[in-house]
Amino acid sequence: MKTSYDVVLHIPSLKGGGAERVAVEIARYFVEHGKSTAFFIHDGELAYDLPVGIDVFVARSAGHLQRVAEFRSLFTRLNVGVVVSFLPYANLISLLAIVGCRRRPTLVISEHLSYAGFRPAGLKERVKFALLPYLYQLSDVIVAVSTGVAEELRHRLRGSAVRKIVVIHNPCYIPDARASGLSRNSATRTVLAVGRLTAQKGFDVLIKAFSAVKKDVENVRLVIVGEGPDRAKLEALIARLNLTESVTLPGFTRNVADEYQGADLFVCSSRSEGFGNVIVEALSFGLPIVSTACRYGPEEILDGGRYGILVPVDDDVELADAIVSALSAPADPEAQISRARDFSLDAIGAQYAKVMGFTA
Repeated sequence: MKTSYDVVLHIPSLKGGGAERVAVEIARYFVEHGKSTAFFIHDGELAYDLPVGIDVFVARSAGHLQRVAEFRSLFTRLNVGVVVSFLPYANLISLLAIVGCRRRPTLVISEHLSYAGFRPAGLKERVKFALLPYLYQLSDVIVAVSTGVAEELRHRLRGSAVRKIVVIHNPCYIPDARASGLSRNSATRTVLAVGRLTAQKGFDVLIKAFSAVKKDVENVRLVIVGEGPDRAKLEALIARLNLTESVTLPGFTRNVADEYQGADLFVCSSRSEGFGNVIVEALSFGLPIVSTACRYGPEEILDGGRYGILVPVDDDVELADAIVSALSAPADPEAQISRARDFSLDAIGAQYAKVMGFTA
């Protein structure tokens, strides 16, 4: 291990997920630009291959205050230039760790989630949620991954924290996405969705919509890639609608690029999103997109409908109609890919470097 780091990225785990993938990509950018980089995580299980040259510090304790102390000791005994913190729990640990610290790093807080309609459960959660607007004033920069999340933060936060908010989208463009060598199956039309199997992702609505799609489109199947607590509910719904032969839930995969390459259409059925990483990934493969106009991100990525069809949240009828329409009139792949490049690692990494004070 080194005695100094230009950047330490703090996230609860790297087991899989959108924010976790973004953190790995941001780390990749800094390593490729000659910055000494490390992760501080709470769980040592890794779902992603980290770039060569990145060190990993795993918290030894499961206690909240002990983790604060561990993280604080990391940048008091080592020379750390910048901490970039991802997701609410890690953000809280990072903020508490710098309180009263004489030799503190620059702290960049990255907000990926929408809190619209969020209601903290239990006394501890309510206390933490109440403290955050005040603690955020201790940060140096607050990154919001979409303009919607930024506006939400401006209403939640207090004092100087509001002036520290900047919008930096997630780096989700996949370069050379069409070079995987796979060809799409012309005999069967594949509708693809990707995400954790949770209520937030609206896969129940998508499955209901797909039941209607099958009545209008021959030889069509739905693939939902991801894992999560709602698997049993979704499997029961698939069985109830007699869709077991045409809807599959293959689980989490590291090779999701293969799934995009084999798809004819990508659908985001979410009830809410902080950004919508998977939409950019699908655009990278030139796929037509159908998405709910949920808070926040999809409308921003799709430029109000220029790069995809937007439908209301929780409306399986509108969603089914949009899927049928998109399958019959595919989008221009080159235009889709060009839009995805707006969210490249080079472009987004440079924005992070700027707010972190790194010169070109």
